[in-house]
Amino acid sequence: MRSYKSYRTYVSYITMQDKIFSCLSCLTYGLTGFLWIIISHLRGQSLSSFARFHVFQSIFVFIAIYVVGLILNILLGIVQIMPFIGAFIINIVYFLKGYPLIFGLSAIPLLIQGLSIYMAVSAFLGKYAEIPGVSETVRKM
Repeated sequence: MRSYKSYRTYVSYITMQDKIFSCLSCLTYGLTGFLWIIISHLRGQSLSSFARFHVFQSIFVFIAIYVVGLILNILLGIVQIMPFIGAFIINIVYFLKGYPLIFGLSAIPLLIQGLSIYMAVSAFLGKYAEIPGVSETVRKM
């Protein structure tokens, strides 16, 4: 057990400023992180690896969500023309995107908010938020 690092030792390398800005970056869908990158570049400072990971992950995740939503809306425009399938698909999409379930949010926005909160809480606790497929891509960057 000598090679085991305690959680407390691991967290001590991450400053509170890194945690707060990483958390805010996740909650604002990457906007705060993007501004933080610009400001730190203008000041000649470099970001810590923890902050860089969370900033780029939040930007990457929410750009990917936007692009996927855009592509699905284009496909939905094509599918809604179909006589029987179109009405069925429109009802399913309305339920997922437009019908409020909890706190006035429908299913898809609720999942996106849950992802954002998961990433923010992980960042504030000093942990790396693991999202399958995305975290490995961000680490390679």
